[in-house]
Amino acid sequence: MAKTPSCGATAALHPNALLCLFPAILNLASNAVISSNATCGDPQPEVYCKLSDSTLDSSSSHYDCFTERHPITNAIDGTNQWWQSPSIKNGRQFHWVTITLDLKQIFQVAYIIIKAANSPRPGNWVLERSLDGVTFDPWQFYAISDSECLIRYNITPRLGPPTYKSDTEVICTSYYSRLNPLEHGEIHTSLINGRPGADDLTSDLLNFTSARFIRLRLQRIRTLNADLMTLSTHDPQDIDPIVTRRYYYSIKDISVGGMCICYGHSSLCLCLCPQKLQCVCEHNTCGESCNECCPGYHQQPWQPGTVSEGNTCEKCNCYNKAEDCFYNQTVADVRLSLNIHGVRQGGGVCVACRQNTAGVNCETCADGFYRPAQVPTDNPLGCTDCFCFGVSNVCESQCVCQENVTGRTCDRCQSGFFGLQSGRGCQACGCSQWGSLSESCDNEGRCQCVVGVAGDKCDHCSHGYYGFHGDGCKGSHSEHTHTHTHTLESVCAR
Repeated sequence: MAKTPSCGATAALHPNALLCLFPAILNLASNAVISSNATCGDPQPEVYCKLSDSTLDSSSSHYDCFTERHPITNAIDGTNQWWQSPSIKNGRQFHWVTITLDLKQIFQVAYIIIKAANSPRPGNWVLERSLDGVTFDPWQFYAISDSECLIRYNITPRLGPPTYKSDTEVICTSYYSRLNPLEHGEIHTSLINGRPGADDLTSDLLNFTSARFIRLRLQRIRTLNADLMTLSTHDPQDIDPIVTRRYYYSIKDISVGGMCICYGHSSLCLCLCPQKLQCVCEHNTCGESCNECCPGYHQQPWQPGTVSEGNTCEKCNCYNKAEDCFYNQTVADVRLSLNIHGVRQGGGVCVACRQNTAGVNCETCADGFYRPAQVPTDNPLGCTDCFCFGVSNVCESQCVCQENVTGRTCDRCQSGFFGLQSGRGCQACGCSQWGSLSESCDNEGRCQCVVGVAGDKCDHCSHGYYGFHGDGCKGSHSEHTHTHTHTLESVCAR
């Protein structure tokens, strides 16, 4: 039996640590779809014998296998019934029999136990795995002898009970292909225990033990040594049926110990939908296999839980202005993201910031909005509309105005300009420096003139005035008075 990866032991030492979680190991075979390409009694009933019987010619040593008497489903139904293959009396091809289990979804398989029924355990065979039911990879090879490992599978045999040097090593063993016991022998294949990564699950070991389809390719029936030469050199049809009828495969139980793949982020795997198990995710993880961080928890990249690290998904710091975020490695590298502890660590980037905010953490105001002085970043009111009429609708309280435009919101012309228009700014008043009181003009562009000066720009004399120059214009009355005085003085002088 395989143990659940040992997060529990570490948790006992560190009770406050959020360490990895694993669901219980279940017998996945009991809910699997199983099939075989050969079964005794199909297509017609046959007689068989038992190798364990001492009197082969007695009537009690002969048994009937009727149609559907020993179907492959017997191997996973939990009863004492068994599956049995046709004996090689029917032909040498019945050394090669394939059994396939469809677990209906991908699981992590910890161990496989096979129990023989009324025959010895299989001799040469291969245990295989697949994710899609099309491409199969070997888990382990089994051979009648160590030499068969080399001859049949070109693999150096692993002597004694199976051991493993790496998380993905595929070995060949003769340990479980011995002739004895003649009945009810067992084969225990551990896929996790005994491997280097068993105590702190590695990605290599997880990938190696992940499967939806399990296939047993049986390739040689275990026979008595005395019959080896006869069976290898003669056609079974030419051999005494007493001999050939006792050689077949039989399996009374296949147990597949495995669990939902939850990547160390769930201790429960429940049937949440018909015929399908699903992780009940923790550590702020989501997805069918807890294989991603939940929305809003992407401050750090998702990682599987391990014995030493729970790798809980961390919430992004969006100042309550966004529900979701994503992880960006570049943002993390240049330390642009602020975590919930106020430290620039991680790469969380907030998505769809609300309340007119923007930025990696929704910490700035969106274009066209500003945050008044003394208002904190986490204020629920967010940012205030700039209401700018300037170059752009971007502001930091004061809008960025076009040339010759002024005001916090760029809503009026500077002195000396008029006619504010969106996108065009203001026009110069063009007031004459000689004829106007100031450089300003009204909204129609009319300047305020000094006495005696006229025109929108105060650039010429009014009617009755003359001599437009730096002092404005001279009126005819003032000139006449000056001339008349000059004449009287001249007369008196005479």
